[in-house]
Amino acid sequence: MIQGSNMTRGRKGMRKGISLVEMLIAIILFGTISMISFKYAANFYDTKLASKKALVASLVEQGAQLSNAYDIYTMQFGVAPTDENNLTQANVRILTSIPTTITEIGVTGWNLNTAIDATGDASATDIAFEFAVTNTGSDAEEYCAILNNSVSGSVDLNTTLFPIAAYNSATIGKAFCYGTGGVTGTPPYAMVFVKTIN
Repeated sequence: MIQGSNMTRGRKGMRKGISLVEMLIAIILFGTISMISFKYAANFYDTKLASKKALVASLVEQGAQLSNAYDIYTMQFGVAPTDENNLTQANVRILTSIPTTITEIGVTGWNLNTAIDATGDASATDIAFEFAVTNTGSDAEEYCAILNNSVSGSVDLNTTLFPIAAYNSATIGKAFCYGTGGVTGTPPYAMVFVKTIN
């Protein structure tokens, strides 16, 4: 083959990648599309409510951990724990620590209530892990409405329809939030995870 002919020139002219300019154009296009989709999501997706739902889901997971630890303690020692801190004692070590307080919802943390029958419709053998909602105003109501809605879809997320009867596990379920200030759902609020003990 003769050097410099069309056949050899064609092969040498082929590129093996993209240029820096083409890459910059692609980055700018992806950035523009991302900004447009972010603005769309911010306008039409309630990100504040979604973050609150995630926090409540974390709280429900913590309640499940405490409930399981309660069962293990009862099986291991033959008696029920009287306090949530019994689950972390050095001779027990079922939990390494009480689940971290979700400060966006409350600052006092978890409490084991062994006398919840005094509040209403529970039997004398029921216990509950409670998390006090120390956040105030509409945020507290919204956290309560989210938990109650996740347990019973018939409970509206609209906090203007919030009033929740005190300790109404018969109609809401074994996990719910209620107003401890009275039967009309007045603050302060508590998220309750009930265990029926036989």
